[in-house]
Amino acid sequence: MVTNRKKKSAFRRVAEWLHLWLGLISGLIVFIVCFTGGLWVWRYEIGYFTEKYQRVEVRNRPYLPPSVLIARTRAYLGVKKDTGATLSNLINNGPGRSVMIGYTFGKKGIANIYVDPYDGHIILDKRKPSTFECFILFVRAGHRFLWLPQKIGSPIVGSACLVFLVIIITGLIWWYPRSWSQKNRDRSFKIKWNANWKRLNIDLHNVAGFYASIFILFLTVTGIYFTFDWFKHSMYRTLTWKTPVELKEDEPSSDTTFTSKPVVSVALDDIWRQMAKRHPDFGRIVLTAPHEAKEPYEAMVFFGDGTIIYNRATYFYDQSTLKPLHYIDEEDRPYGELSAGEKLYRMNFDIHTGQILGLPTKILAFFACMIGASLPVTGTLIWYNRKWGKKKKKAASPLV
Repeated sequence: MVTNRKKKSAFRRVAEWLHLWLGLISGLIVFIVCFTGGLWVWRYEIGYFTEKYQRVEVRNRPYLPPSVLIARTRAYLGVKKDTGATLSNLINNGPGRSVMIGYTFGKKGIANIYVDPYDGHIILDKRKPSTFECFILFVRAGHRFLWLPQKIGSPIVGSACLVFLVIIITGLIWWYPRSWSQKNRDRSFKIKWNANWKRLNIDLHNVAGFYASIFILFLTVTGIYFTFDWFKHSMYRTLTWKTPVELKEDEPSSDTTFTSKPVVSVALDDIWRQMAKRHPDFGRIVLTAPHEAKEPYEAMVFFGDGTIIYNRATYFYDQSTLKPLHYIDEEDRPYGELSAGEKLYRMNFDIHTGQILGLPTKILAFFACMIGASLPVTGTLIWYNRKWGKKKKKAASPLV
């Protein structure tokens, strides 16, 4: 009997074999990483709506200066007889948000005190992570390390992501129609919602996987960055045409020869005024106080909703003279001074978390993660149904 059906090429057979078996082997890890990644996308939004202490009523008057807010919180700590508190930082999260003032107590722990920036009212004295914060840290631990020790879990997740890249590419090869007939186009681009569950499962795997593949590729590549230095450096070389220099992760030093220094709260007032004047459209401002003689004051300004980090502005000030200091760490280099490739490289975290363009890209990242999590499930069902799920034909009755 002669058939017109085209025989699969060796390349296609190998691609399909790799897609099947790599998918079965890495499926559980891919499911966990994608599902937890989808939850992680909404960490700020869920926290904002579930934790009332983050919100305040917007009023038509200026914020109280840091010195006043710090004085209110120190008076509060004095009433509670919490001695030895050292100011750590002050975070202004923008209109409608409370200000967080952080204190350390040495080995006794920390206190994050949330205050109303309009009247200095103490909203919450938080000494431990909230229930939501514990949950989101649990989600992140699963996403990054599979709830294993970091040295073990991180390479496993990174390796699974590398395998997932191969799975996505071979999946696209398998998906690609061998002929562009109307029937094949419908099967490749449309989900037949009224089909039986097996057919629907195949469509959800093939069609939904195809539409989400480009977004999944971006999320996967930007995620591998956090595991392997060789991948991170390769990405840097590719985007910037430069040799990667290890980040010093350091900050400039204050001049320790000065004996007189301004009061911390007064210094923060001055820095706050500069930041508010220079960046009136800020989304979040983080002021960090020095603890040691050589440490500077640090001010970080975030824009948009305050969660995007790639184009943040960072400033350092001598703690004795409040003279501006030049950055050391390349991560603190002004965004406007970067080349196009360096800018794209710095966007990696915001691309990976879906927050690069705000709500629209967060929605895309969420659905890409959920579809990515579904692919191992639908793929395993396809494999099972094809291998064991076919109904056996009833044996013909013997002639009497």
